[in-house]
Amino acid sequence: MKARVVASRVVVTGVGIVSGVCTGGAAAIGPVLESGRSAVGRVTAFPTDGLPSHLAAELPPGALAALVEPAEARRLSRVSQMTLAACRLAVDDANLGDLSDAHLIVGTEFGDLRSTEEFAAGYLRRGAGGLSPLAFPNTVMNTMAAASAIALGLHGSSVTVNARRVAGELAVGRGAALIAGGRATAVLAGGVDELSPLMFAVLARLAAISPRGGGEEGCRPFDRDASGPVRGEGATFLVLESLEAAAARGARALGEIRGAAWRSGARAAAIPPALEAAGLAPGDIGWIYGSAAGDPAQDAAALRSIRRVFGDAGPATTSLAPVAGEHAGLGAFGVAAATWTARAGRLPGIASLRRPRPAAREVAAGPGVHRVPVGPGLVHGVCRGGDDVALIVAPMGDAA
Repeated sequence: MKARVVASRVVVTGVGIVSGVCTGGAAAIGPVLESGRSAVGRVTAFPTDGLPSHLAAELPPGALAALVEPAEARRLSRVSQMTLAACRLAVDDANLGDLSDAHLIVGTEFGDLRSTEEFAAGYLRRGAGGLSPLAFPNTVMNTMAAASAIALGLHGSSVTVNARRVAGELAVGRGAALIAGGRATAVLAGGVDELSPLMFAVLARLAAISPRGGGEEGCRPFDRDASGPVRGEGATFLVLESLEAAAARGARALGEIRGAAWRSGARAAAIPPALEAAGLAPGDIGWIYGSAAGDPAQDAAALRSIRRVFGDAGPATTSLAPVAGEHAGLGAFGVAAATWTARAGRLPGIASLRRPRPAAREVAAGPGVHRVPVGPGLVHGVCRGGDDVALIVAPMGDAA
């Protein structure tokens, strides 16, 4: 993955969230962040007996029924329904009537794993005769993007970004790049993942999710008692537009993506080029939505990336992983939350943080909602040994 620097004047005009903690548009963000609610609880959609892990942030039963037409529900897989529902909420939130030239970028970690499991199980049970032609189209990674683009009538490009832990942030960065480069005036960008019994069981048995090392199960970023991440599911999509196109149709702008960059490698560093694209210095950043999710090694890698730029006493840093669980939609949820923080000067702390690790004590925002500067902040996603994504989010009216 090459580094890319994104110019400014890319605005967020709509938000669509379908998750365990809230469903709706931009108006839903502030109340849920102020409330300190979390969707993390015991898994109810499938049995977890015999596994070491039992917690996840699930979508409530029936949450999609009011958002997807019955005929679509019969035709589309569950994760495709999540994608389409969140995209529609974002389009409605932006009051974007003409979608014909809009582009779509979907970030995902696991894709439609339930359909893939169903397709493979049919073969294992009955041989070639058990292969379902209806399930097969959903086994490819881009099924969510393709199904949503068709349902929405999009004629622009349809792109799927498959990346570990940073898929949502990367999708938003790619969408901003399309607009900043003059190749699009409107882009739907975000992330989606669903919980799957197979995926959950494999991750639990590999100790890839909490509780790792015999600790207490839970999502505790930057905490001495952290024992691994907790998975979540859902979709968050943003409508990104050029400032000129948004102004021409009289659209409300929730915030601006002033700069974005992404890099790959063991010492990837996306924050400096993102700041350069935004025309800002490290001291101009007042707060950070980070990607810490309770994996001590992963959280340490994220903290090192931040410290290389901001020093030991950097901006207040939070994580939404304890709110909605780790999934590809979380990064886009962070960008949506960042537009609210940039305007309101309010940053939700990490409610599960009780005993901060010494290295994080100066920056990790503890429980409660914190006053932070109104102005630009950073959304940062990092995968240890892999990708690094940085997005600078600012309120409208902030100096360009």
